[in-house]
Amino acid sequence: MQRSSLYFTFGLLIAITVAIYGCNKRVNGIDNSQVIETPYSLFFSDTSGSLYNSNDGKTISKTLFKADGFPCRAICTVNSNILWAKSNLFISLDNGRNFNQSYDSLTYIPFKTCDSSIFNLNQSMIINISEWSMVFTTSNSADPANYLGVVFSLNAGGIRGSWWFDLPDTAVPPATYGNIGNFGSSFPITMTSYTYLPNGTLCGYDAPHNRNFFRKKTGLWNEVTANKDATLYNAVGSPNDYSGTRLPLRDYYYLSLLPYPDSAWYSYGHYNNRLIAIDNINCYGTGAFYSDDLGKTWIQYTGLPAKPLLCVASPFEEICMIGTDSAGLWYLNNNTNSWQQQTNSGLGKNLVVRNIAFKENVYKNGAHVKFIYLATNLGIYQSTDGGKNWIKTIPGNFVAVY
Repeated sequence: MQRSSLYFTFGLLIAITVAIYGCNKRVNGIDNSQVIETPYSLFFSDTSGSLYNSNDGKTISKTLFKADGFPCRAICTVNSNILWAKSNLFISLDNGRNFNQSYDSLTYIPFKTCDSSIFNLNQSMIINISEWSMVFTTSNSADPANYLGVVFSLNAGGIRGSWWFDLPDTAVPPATYGNIGNFGSSFPITMTSYTYLPNGTLCGYDAPHNRNFFRKKTGLWNEVTANKDATLYNAVGSPNDYSGTRLPLRDYYYLSLLPYPDSAWYSYGHYNNRLIAIDNINCYGTGAFYSDDLGKTWIQYTGLPAKPLLCVASPFEEICMIGTDSAGLWYLNNNTNSWQQQTNSGLGKNLVVRNIAFKENVYKNGAHVKFIYLATNLGIYQSTDGGKNWIKTIPGNFVAVY
């Protein structure tokens, strides 16, 4: 080959290389594919009540709160504030250096599952909807205006004094309900779980009374399915809708708010715009149900084990997962619409999966890297391939991750 041809070939190779990699390289040599433009922070808490922060999900960057013996129930961030639910709701305005009380009337309903595990309201008891500039949580306040057990903070990041009772579409005075059997004069609506659908609908569930609700940003709460068996349980909303089918319950002990071992206790999640209800007790394989009409009608899923279902999440709306008590992690098969346990993925079969979170790094060249995290009894697990494979990154006995 002639020398001139070699020079031309070499020059062409350099030009192609520059064209390919030029968008990732600055003139000062910084590789934009390695520079994170929007990093994430991961927060997680263990059974001893400690709170930790990590910037990579692999190491503990900082212990924000030392163990106090009171386990966490839920974690949420609102702008730069950290909301942390224990017996009350606490807030940090300075990246976790100090925590103060945010709201003092959180709903607290502990019970035991069929295997005697202690359970209380989990991560779905608090939700931040950034596009609404609102954060919602559950309330057992005895204030007469507390019709639904719902409180929200609007444009205030959850700071103390910013919480307001949220009202139903038709606000009926509590006196209208009177006494309900042995349930006394307590309100017949106690919101316990939330999920936010991509179509802009906030769904709420009242587990003690098995009632389903929804609202939009500019509207008030409406009930989807009313209790047709008791006139005291009038539907909320206009017009009232009694045509729906409620989630199945075997029995319920209203007097103490503690379910019998053979009853069901649901919490909410979603997959795209499909509403999902999982049975947190699940002694007899009630399992999970889905609804495509905001909870008006329910269809039961198949394939889940007869173990308490502790959490449900749909990371990036690409996959749906359910975490169980001592039966590991289960995935929804979109082809069969049933659940299955993925084996040989790095997770133990008897793992207790209490919470699921997902994060994303965006790099200066526009690339996105997605992470999924599990809070388990053996540690924090991380997946970088959509849940196909997992690595335990931080050992411990964790309750919540966000």
